[in-house]
Amino acid sequence: MDFFGAKKSGGKKAGGAGSAPRVTTTTQVKRTLSRKPPRPSAPEKHNALSEKIQKRIALDRHEADMRAREKQYRAAADTHAQEDLCSVQLAPPTKRVRTLPGAHSDDEKPNTTRAARSDYHIPRNIVPLQGYEPLRGEQAQRAINEPLITSRALVLASKVPYYPFFEGLEEPGVTLSYPARGAKESFLLLVSHDKDEYDPVLDLLRSVRVIVAHFVPPAYQAQFGDLGSLEISAHTGVPLHEVRARGSVRGSSVVSTSGSGSSTPLAESLDTDPILRSFTKARNRRHGPLFVRTVERFNETLERLKAQDVIEKHLEALGASYGLPELVWRTVQEQVYARAAAPHVEKLKQYEAFSDNVYGEMLPPFLSEVCQLAQLKPTSVFVDLGSGIGNLVLQASLQIGCEAYGCEYMPIPSTIATDQLAEAARRWALWGVCGGAHMETWCADFTASDKVCNALHRADLVLVNNYAFRPQTNETLSLLFLDLRDGAIIVSLRSFVPHDFRLTERTLSSPAAILRVEERRYTSGSVSWTGGSGKYYVHVVDRSKVQAYTADLGKARATTT
Repeated sequence: MDFFGAKKSGGKKAGGAGSAPRVTTTTQVKRTLSRKPPRPSAPEKHNALSEKIQKRIALDRHEADMRAREKQYRAAADTHAQEDLCSVQLAPPTKRVRTLPGAHSDDEKPNTTRAARSDYHIPRNIVPLQGYEPLRGEQAQRAINEPLITSRALVLASKVPYYPFFEGLEEPGVTLSYPARGAKESFLLLVSHDKDEYDPVLDLLRSVRVIVAHFVPPAYQAQFGDLGSLEISAHTGVPLHEVRARGSVRGSSVVSTSGSGSSTPLAESLDTDPILRSFTKARNRRHGPLFVRTVERFNETLERLKAQDVIEKHLEALGASYGLPELVWRTVQEQVYARAAAPHVEKLKQYEAFSDNVYGEMLPPFLSEVCQLAQLKPTSVFVDLGSGIGNLVLQASLQIGCEAYGCEYMPIPSTIATDQLAEAARRWALWGVCGGAHMETWCADFTASDKVCNALHRADLVLVNNYAFRPQTNETLSLLFLDLRDGAIIVSLRSFVPHDFRLTERTLSSPAAILRVEERRYTSGSVSWTGGSGKYYVHVVDRSKVQAYTADLGKARATTT
């Protein structure tokens, strides 16, 4: 067959091995065409980048995609007047819905639709009201008694050495203003040799980008400059002394100062640059005084807008028309994780192998998809059974604004979850945003916990990471689902309904009798224990079949008697 799939005529292939030379004759002239040597095959491509660098590139691309998705919001908001900030209105994202197999008619089916977008958001209030306290119990006590874990404190407490990143700073410390009134955080402009360690310079620049992109109204963003001019990339692995050993710092000579906040002629001459562009220049040139001065300019501009109520009014309008943008809740949650969980990740490896307590986390894309599937909203209740360090409890509360609860049996992850929830409450106040009305995690056996049973009575979505559970544990766990209301959704990595299950008089009391199940697939980057895709199962509580079967059974018995 040729390239287009047509069959060739019989005979040997011209020019093939063992065939005569091809001859072309025109009038009396004979011309013999020599065969061209075979074209060498292309060498196999090889990616010379290390796995860590590839992951960082993938992360940068993901963040670029998230910024692109928010351009529609900024473009819509640009059309409104500067002074009328509360009038910013956005059309909610168009949603295509797909019904789960076996669903009822539109009038009686449970809420099992799924949004088409990969980022799920819903209009709600995102500004904390007076008296807002999302925590109770131990987490609430920690949030009150313990201070915010600042970037500076995190670096000073690290067991890994940190080194200067900028030239010309004797005291490499700055203070960054946040959107809430009076909210500030101290940073040390240092980096580590290890690329996997916390990066304070990157953390600061990411915070600047999120604040300008989502907390400042589009009409005021020109005071900071073009968001595209702010370059975001990792800085760990390249301390200043290593750069000096390789050659001079790019863009300028070394500038010494007598203090961290003192200005230099070069820094003052570049103050005419927009703030975001100045951040990039200072970072690329490793010019410490210019970077410090740019942070001060950023703080002054943001504080002026906060004093004019520009930030708070914009957040109220944003929440009412759109909800909390993905880049905001992801950035805030990453800050919480870096401060309260990351320093203790080695402890999470202390579990009994091949037991129900094998540790693994579902990642933000997984929960975001599940929330879309269940159409979770601020009035919903989310329960995570086997909640680990509490990541998904925090995400559901901040991303959706719903009540969120978690239960974890292992003490180490549960303790980290308590620390994370306390740090999250303090950090949400720093950013001037709020999550759900209440969130809490418990260290207990969820099959024998009264708090879990009370939460399940009101639950709209129950998440169970039962990938490594023993059959006996799954069977015991499934008995809890008898308390769920009709329409509640259970998402798990192992099905609670046997593939050969049939509704009979003997199986009427089985939890599987009230569950409709659908097998789905999650994409790569959804769970912590594998980079690939896999299966998960969506169960919908539906007692209609049991009720119909019981009614028919009663009629049959009445007829026979």
